[in-house]
Amino acid sequence: ATFFFLVISMTLMSLFLNAKEVRSDEDKLTATDYSVVVRNPPPKAYDPDEWRSFFQQFAEKQVTAVTVALNNDEMLHKLASRRVLLNSLELKLPRGADTDDDEQLIQAIHKIAREAEQSVVNSFLEMVGLLVSAQTLFDKIQKLTEEIRELQKREYSVCAVYVTFETEQGQRNALHAMSVRHIDVWNNDVDAVPPNIVFQGSVLFVEEPAEPDSVRWLDLGSSYMYRLGTWFFSLFVTLLSVAISGICVSAARNSYGPYVAGMLVSVFNSIIPQIVSLLMSKEPHLSEDSYETSLYVKITLFRWINTAILVKLITPITGQLLGGDEDILPSVNAILISELLVTPILNLMDISSNVYKHVMAPRARTQREMNHYFLGTVYNIGERLTSLTNILFVCFFYGALFPAAFFFGAAILAVQHYVDKFSLMRIWALRPAVGSQVARFSRRYFFNLSLVAFAVSSSYAYAQYPYDNICDPVAPTTGHAREYQEVKLLNGTVVSSIAVLRDTDVQFCSQSWHDSDSFPFPPSSRLEPEDAKYMTDSQRKLVDIYGWTVLVAIVAYFGVVFGSDFISSVLSFFRGMYSPSGKDQKVDFSANNEIFAYIPQITLPSLPFPLLACDVDDVYEGLVGWTDEENDYDHHNLIFDVPWESMKRRRKKGVEGMGSEATSTVENQAKETDSLVPQTSPLFSIVKHYQPLWLRHILDPCLDVVQEQLINGSDDDTDQDVKPSQNEGGGMELPWWNPFGGKSKQV
Repeated sequence: ATFFFLVISMTLMSLFLNAKEVRSDEDKLTATDYSVVVRNPPPKAYDPDEWRSFFQQFAEKQVTAVTVALNNDEMLHKLASRRVLLNSLELKLPRGADTDDDEQLIQAIHKIAREAEQSVVNSFLEMVGLLVSAQTLFDKIQKLTEEIRELQKREYSVCAVYVTFETEQGQRNALHAMSVRHIDVWNNDVDAVPPNIVFQGSVLFVEEPAEPDSVRWLDLGSSYMYRLGTWFFSLFVTLLSVAISGICVSAARNSYGPYVAGMLVSVFNSIIPQIVSLLMSKEPHLSEDSYETSLYVKITLFRWINTAILVKLITPITGQLLGGDEDILPSVNAILISELLVTPILNLMDISSNVYKHVMAPRARTQREMNHYFLGTVYNIGERLTSLTNILFVCFFYGALFPAAFFFGAAILAVQHYVDKFSLMRIWALRPAVGSQVARFSRRYFFNLSLVAFAVSSSYAYAQYPYDNICDPVAPTTGHAREYQEVKLLNGTVVSSIAVLRDTDVQFCSQSWHDSDSFPFPPSSRLEPEDAKYMTDSQRKLVDIYGWTVLVAIVAYFGVVFGSDFISSVLSFFRGMYSPSGKDQKVDFSANNEIFAYIPQITLPSLPFPLLACDVDDVYEGLVGWTDEENDYDHHNLIFDVPWESMKRRRKKGVEGMGSEATSTVENQAKETDSLVPQTSPLFSIVKHYQPLWLRHILDPCLDVVQEQLINGSDDDTDQDVKPSQNEGGGMELPWWNPFGGKSKQV
């Protein structure tokens, strides 16, 4: 009954959350609702105008933005590393040091080196690698600069193209028209698809992209096989770590007892996730959703095995129900109490962040350094979901033997909800906006797997009860009820007197499924030894029914969860699989001041703002997604850090702190032109914004004329369908950059 109640409850919860996701998606419009991404573009298709012309056939109104991403990830990695080193070097320099003056910079570095030589502590920290000298940072920057100059000589290809439509219907038209068979995409069979969806002789693979700030621009150039190989490698290392952890914990329990084993479990619980995170840093993903999902899978598998399954496997059968320190139930109780009290308190204390804010920040030498200490604690959605799933699994896995675990679990999840909510608003750093992919993945695979684990664990719990390794022989004898004197126990202890009340004899037998004479799955009355019995008649009937129910549940899980995925994958080879989700909200992209474009940028924990990796001169600030009140976008743009021949322009004067290489005169630099990149091949991704005609009229100096035209709902120079969407009040909502004042204004 408990199993079926949980199945029904989890099903209703999943349906409710799915409906909430759809409603949330309809209420909150993002760039994803207006955009498509091409995953296999022709390698030399650099011109965004050509992409706009191609996708214009699907647009209800127009194509508003095009981002052509290049496979220049190696160069971007080095540029980002160089910027981090420059930032570290500036923090070491004296206040007021001019990093644009090479001679003054070198003198400052030498002065710092002489002071460091006089400090024994600094010398020791540099020797052990805990402190990096200014000279070392400068040398690394120079080395990276030379490596970047060599990479600038390469020719880069297009690896992805993001196309943003003015309306949701335009996106849906494109996805529907270009939803073709995967086999046609792989074989590039242009004869098997309509000619209007063939671009430069290629059958395009088009899908809905992730959120703009969720795109991992440094990984877009990685191949599918490389991403798959690194994923399996990190998964193999994770499983190997789990195996090593199990061996060590089992050996520690057998040799030194449960206390040492418990401490070892805690140590592995702290170390292994760090190892997984380190591996994940080398694992490429196209989006943060994919990264968080991969992190979630690996950490969840480890915690499930290390926290619940491993403890049960290494505990003797007689320690399942007893209350001793070496038994399971006290250990589970301690784990749940710790999750209820200790973990939330530690999260709220946020010791490291408070040290940064109250100890390091007041001693910061620059405003930028102090701002860095107030960025907040970095967190991962996947890791937080792992904690939730782990509690759910522990409660389900031990629910049959420890029913109070369900009440503990409810309390823990409630406390986690409010603690995480507080942390999200007050403690944690800002993270890229991710979609619901991780949550859907968790519900579909791991929540359902927790139900299966509950069924399997419960069935074995009932099949092995009463966990005392005492059985009734097939042919029992009588006459044993009396008082025995001077009884020597198996551990050598001598008891002066023992009164036996049971008249029939018993015998030792193993009730563990490990020692079963028959195949132990599914659990049933077959687990009983042939020459002895320990189950009651009602217990045998329950175990048999429950055992076969477990088998059906496992088959249903793999059939429904994985079978549907397999069928969808097979069908995608023979027909398009696109189907729209949610309703078209009839709001234009340019009329929504909370939507951002696909601007290539790199987010680093050590920097307060992302690093731009493209020219944004002709892109509105609101489409970038953030603004710096102290510096313009040139300060954060990597394209100016190491000048190259045929640059459009150099970094604007007055942008400080990027080193002499960034602002010095560039020899043989091309004069400023209207072209974004050289004619041969660009070095950085290209973003082009196509303003709607009505928006260009708004930005025209003749504001009074334009305002009157918009009020009357007519334009002399444009079609009637190229206008901002009307809101419920009948007025037209102008975007954030409207010239009439304020962030938005009805006209």
